[in-house]
Amino acid sequence: MENLDLARTALVVIDLQKGIMESGDLQPYTASEVVEKNNQLAQAMKNTAGLITLVNVDPTTMRFLNRNGSGRAYGNLPAEFLEYVMPIVQDGEAENVIKITKHNPGAFFGTDLDLQLRRRGIDTVILTGVATSNGVYATALEAYQHGYKVIVVEDACADRDGELHHVFFDKLFVKLGQVAATKEILEKI
Repeated sequence: MENLDLARTALVVIDLQKGIMESGDLQPYTASEVVEKNNQLAQAMKNTAGLITLVNVDPTTMRFLNRNGSGRAYGNLPAEFLEYVMPIVQDGEAENVIKITKHNPGAFFGTDLDLQLRRRGIDTVILTGVATSNGVYATALEAYQHGYKVIVVEDACADRDGELHHVFFDKLFVKLGQVAATKEILEKI
């Protein structure tokens, strides 16, 4: 992996929010392991030329199709469902953090993420979060289609299905960009 030009790089963290991280087991890494790796990455990028982008999802605005084709939407959720679980959000000391609320699996469609990245000259996206087979993959594919260099950090992601996590990293993300470990990214920052 080549060195990162932080002025052209964004860490994009997908769905590390209370309502998702506290709603069931993650694999192959636990919720606390995923949060720890993301905190390490965010701490390394805090107050640098790089951009930290925290993305959450508002499931009340999404429709999920069942196998029979009928849709369902979530009703009222507790306010804390959308709260980020990363301490960098609470301390208020990071000046290079933006927040995006998405309404679809991917973070680009229906949001101003592409606009926010392009106006800052970002061309590289370091992608982390949950779930590997949903929000992370959808965002990686959208980033690739928008022409960004995509780096997905394997040990900073997880899924409800550990087998799917491995399939996405072994077969799909390598077609969209690079796969890395947190340690590799920290060395390049």
